[in-house]
Amino acid sequence: MLVNENEIRSLLQALADVIKKTIDNERANGTLQPEEVEFSHWKVNQFTYGDNGITYGGAISETVTKPSWFRAHRKLEKTIKQLPEYSDVLDHLTSILEGDQQTPYYIERFISKLIYNILNIKVDETLANNLIITLIKDLKKEPVMCGSEAELQGIILRPDEIEISHGTILRKPRVEDLEKEIPVYDFMPLHHLPHPSAYLKIEFLGRNAREIQIKVDTAVTILRLFKTGSVRYTTYRMYSESITGFIGGTLTSGDTSPAQETYIVREEDTKELQNFWERISSYIPDAFLETYTGKVDHVAIAYKRYTDSLKQDGIMERRIANAIMGLEALFLKSGGELQELQYRLSLRVGKLLANFSQDPIQVKKTIKDAYRVRSIFTHGGQLGYNEKRKLESKYKEMRGLLLSILDYLRISLIISITINIEKDEFIDIIDDSLIIEKSNERLKGLLSSAKYILECQ
Repeated sequence: MLVNENEIRSLLQALADVIKKTIDNERANGTLQPEEVEFSHWKVNQFTYGDNGITYGGAISETVTKPSWFRAHRKLEKTIKQLPEYSDVLDHLTSILEGDQQTPYYIERFISKLIYNILNIKVDETLANNLIITLIKDLKKEPVMCGSEAELQGIILRPDEIEISHGTILRKPRVEDLEKEIPVYDFMPLHHLPHPSAYLKIEFLGRNAREIQIKVDTAVTILRLFKTGSVRYTTYRMYSESITGFIGGTLTSGDTSPAQETYIVREEDTKELQNFWERISSYIPDAFLETYTGKVDHVAIAYKRYTDSLKQDGIMERRIANAIMGLEALFLKSGGELQELQYRLSLRVGKLLANFSQDPIQVKKTIKDAYRVRSIFTHGGQLGYNEKRKLESKYKEMRGLLLSILDYLRISLIISITINIEKDEFIDIIDDSLIIEKSNERLKGLLSSAKYILECQ
């Protein structure tokens, strides 16, 4: 659509002047008044935040009365639409936009936004002009500022705030995040969700809600791969400066269970996280995102096993089995390998992770122990008392075995998304690298991108 900016700007400015004059007149006549609405204000006592997340000594609900312009707003919209100046602007704008049937909607949204800002925000000479600029961007389908703020579980911050990249900020929860005001006639649909352990704010230039969802999903994926943690959002609020397009909304995960594994970001981890974020962002596949509905490959299946092991509550055997099955998806061929699966898996993973400062002998031993757990679980059993005690003595607790396997899988996933090679060919290179130096050198070359990403940890 070709947009005559100067003519549109002149029309909208004239309409804005009429709206402001109408509001001023009604205020002067005393016919424009807010109504009083009761809110429940939750006051939190003894709020603290540390390595175990949020703790506080309870919350008290206080009833407060605040002015609301909701009814006055609706009345003003009707009044403005009855003015001859409104009809003139609508006719002229429809002509300029070549009969676009959405033109009445564009003007209605502009009027509504301007009225809201005049009634609720301090008015200055830039108010109408900024809205006009945004509306013209909407008409030209240009990007506008949009973003989200997500409540996260599974990650604890020691720094107050980390600017991970431009427009992306991770911060600690604050007491005011919990002290919300809600109309007494409303309810708290999110009150049952666990308290966030961190907040993630993302802002960028975009056009629609799908772009925001992708940004949030990608951020959560990167945080899960930075360290072994059950990072997820419980809810996030989306917003946009757009007047005619996507405006905002809130999404919830529906998962009310606490995070199974939580990691801590220390002050000294800040630079590592920033570097990791920058280096891995372009490699995250669409199939890793929770909103993805397309075809998946073996790497996406392995990532799903990784997240299942991180997020799902239940017996430890199931979580270890999921982690091992994630490694199997990456390092066992789909057909033709029916014997010595545990041996093949441990040998390949041990050889691969030796390139990332892991002891291949220890890797093989750990995978052997975890594979035993996986076999028992998949055949409908559970570890016996003596077997469990033996593993607990070796890994301090069963969770130690789980975290070791999850870390192997985490590194393997990063490797897998950075190599551009078929699965079976990659497995053959790993096998050949055990006895052929040329294959070993080729393997090292394939791992260079993953090494660059992981060297900052």
